[in-house]
Amino acid sequence: MPQFKPVIITTTVAEPAEAERIGSLLLENRLAACVQYENIRSRYMWEGKICSDDEIRITIKTARCHFGAVEKIILQNHSYECPQILMLPIHRGNRPYMKWFKEHTGC
Repeated sequence: MPQFKPVIITTTVAEPAEAERIGSLLLENRLAACVQYENIRSRYMWEGKICSDDEIRITIKTARCHFGAVEKIILQNHSYECPQILMLPIHRGNRPYMKWFKEHTGC
C-alpha cells in the first residue's frame, strides 16, 4: 500500500460561484477532505502590465496521489487563461487531524 502523502493545493478564482463549484466537485468526488475559501487582493504581472484584482483563494486539503484529478477539475471549471495551481507538501500535523485527513483522502 502506498504511503499517505498529504498536500495542500491552492488556486485562485474571480467569483464565489466558481470557487463553490470547484470545491463542491472536489468534495463530491472524494478528492479533498476540506476546501477553504478566502477573499484576497492580488497584484501580479500579466501581459507586461501590473494588474490588481479581488480574488478568492481556494485551499484544498488532499493527498498527493489526487493531484492529477484535482488539477483536471480545476482546469475544466476555471475561467482564467492561466490559473495558478500549486501543490505544497504537508510535513507534519497533529495526530487526530491527520488521521481524519487520511480517512477522507488516503491513497
